[in-house]
Amino acid sequence: MARGEKVVRALYQQHGGALLAYAMRLTGGRQAWAEDVVTQTLVRAAKARDLGKGVQTRLWLFRTVQDLVGEGTDSVVPAEQRRQLAVADALFALPPRHRDVLVASGAGTAAPKAAFAALHAFKDALAARGVTKSGLDDLLAERQQ
Repeated sequence: MARGEKVVRALYQQHGGALLAYAMRLTGGRQAWAEDVVTQTLVRAAKARDLGKGVQTRLWLFRTVQDLVGEGTDSVVPAEQRRQLAVADALFALPPRHRDVLVASGAGTAAPKAAFAALHAFKDALAARGVTKSGLDDLLAERQQ
């Protein structure tokens, strides 16, 4: 058995259950994604040169799970869907007065000041979620195709 495989087995036996529980919380209960995250964490651990040499192993593993979930959205959720989810999340994060202005069926029903304030709040909410103007332009272009 190779050294890397021994490391993975030992780490899984000692920390696997806790890592999976943490990954499940971070992935919103998506078990397949959480299992993939734990697997990738253990693979990274087997390759890590500083693991066990002064680095607190459990802390390193949990931090790696957290990092992989963040990175994993790139590989698990397609870019178009990530942007759609970010836009929807930003919209639902707005106060009702802004959200109502943006989703009103009659586009000309809102006062200009209210519309401006709603758009500005929406822009800020999108920026907080990493959605840029170019990302919105891409999303709109994909929707028109």
